[in-house]
Amino acid sequence: MEMARTRRASFRSLFLGSSLVLVALATPRAAEASGYLTARFGGDHGTPAMPNTYAVYFNPAALGGTKGTTIVGDAGILVRYAKYTRTVDALTPSDPAYLQDQDYVKANTGNGTLLNLLALPFIGVNTDFGTKNLRGGYAFYIPFGGLATWDRDKNNVPGMPGSSDGPQRWHNISGQILAIYNTLALAYKFGDSGFSIGANVSPIIHNVKTVRARNVDGSDDTVHNGTLTEGRSLVSATGFNLNAAIGLYWEVNQQLHLGLSYSAPPGFYSDTRMKGELRQQLGTASAEADGAGQKIDFFQTYPDILRLGGTYMFPNRKLEMRADFEYVRWSVFKRQCVVARGETCNVADDGRDLSGGKVILNIPRNWNDAIGVRVGPGYHVNDQLELFGSLGMTTPAVPKSTIDASTIDALRLYFAAGARYEISKHFAIAGSYNHIHFFNVNTNGENDQNIERFPARAPGGGDYNVSRSPSADGKYRSQIGFVNVNLAYTF
Repeated sequence: MEMARTRRASFRSLFLGSSLVLVALATPRAAEASGYLTARFGGDHGTPAMPNTYAVYFNPAALGGTKGTTIVGDAGILVRYAKYTRTVDALTPSDPAYLQDQDYVKANTGNGTLLNLLALPFIGVNTDFGTKNLRGGYAFYIPFGGLATWDRDKNNVPGMPGSSDGPQRWHNISGQILAIYNTLALAYKFGDSGFSIGANVSPIIHNVKTVRARNVDGSDDTVHNGTLTEGRSLVSATGFNLNAAIGLYWEVNQQLHLGLSYSAPPGFYSDTRMKGELRQQLGTASAEADGAGQKIDFFQTYPDILRLGGTYMFPNRKLEMRADFEYVRWSVFKRQCVVARGETCNVADDGRDLSGGKVILNIPRNWNDAIGVRVGPGYHVNDQLELFGSLGMTTPAVPKSTIDASTIDALRLYFAAGARYEISKHFAIAGSYNHIHFFNVNTNGENDQNIERFPARAPGGGDYNVSRSPSADGKYRSQIGFVNVNLAYTF
């Protein structure tokens, strides 16, 4: 009994300690994110058809191909560059006469940039429990989320203090969106058939903190008759829910291995509700009058994911080809919504508020499903050293109609090159450089964040203000380069 209590205490200490390490690594003092799928753990070894610790997430059934017990520590160190050029056609004044004010135009156009250093950790363990057929694993990681801080604008306009936060401020100044997973997985291997099934379950901690410029009418007005009108909004919220995944893994023979997995969305096909508070100051009104500390709920929907992968080892036992595919159902992500505590996001599909004022902010997203493919070789120079690399492509989830500075997305190409070295029969280390090239995006007037078909000043137009934001038309550029390093200990 004493030994059992000691083991339980040790597990709790490991769990809490890992949590603190992850949060410390992943949460900078000021950041912002866009809810993308960020899972690139393990570099080219994180696929649904490879039996290793990363299978806890990518395909729990692939644990069926593992032996012994392995502990993995993995870190992706990322450098992200982004640039948003807000053009004159994006100007969204409440009064067209403002277009003749050069200070207003200068305060709301030009370039917003960011250059951020981020870290994404993965901590995991898998074991065969000393049995022939049963496998298990645990991992702690962040598959959804991101962090960013936009640069302060050095060319701020005198008399318009908000302009110092850059032209992208109407959609993003700083913040974070994180989904922190704790995943437990089990797999069962059917004798010597090479076939395994597996499943996992993940308690998920959600965290949102974001700051943006905001006017109640959805305009990008800065001042009126010398009086400040531009405001600020801070939303912070946390939540908890579950998700699960199932998978199949088949070692057809010594050369060909196949894997298939399906991951349900966090919250199991319903909105993720996070509880928090809203602090905002609109123009010169006092923060208290505008709802400082107002209790709110924040809604966001995550996708389910289908993954398929395979590896083929050539007869020379030197060259292995790997390929994987994923289908991410981002089309379920219709909106992000802030409502009074306990209320629902009662907004029509066209953005009209049906709640009688209980919806505070509705940000239409209407994303598209996305697919990704990756292919590459692993070359085993000898029993200790492997060289690997890959090329990949992912289609964009974000349409031009709702893209903004917090959700920069485009057709992406992936390039990776690295090496893995077995230091001894217990230790192995791997590292790779990975580059994500985003193609440039020019919305060419297609952005409809301001809901131009329902003008704010037209009869009934005010019913759409809850869903109205200044136009995010313009040009978007982004590049990400990151180094992935991991250390594995097997016993």
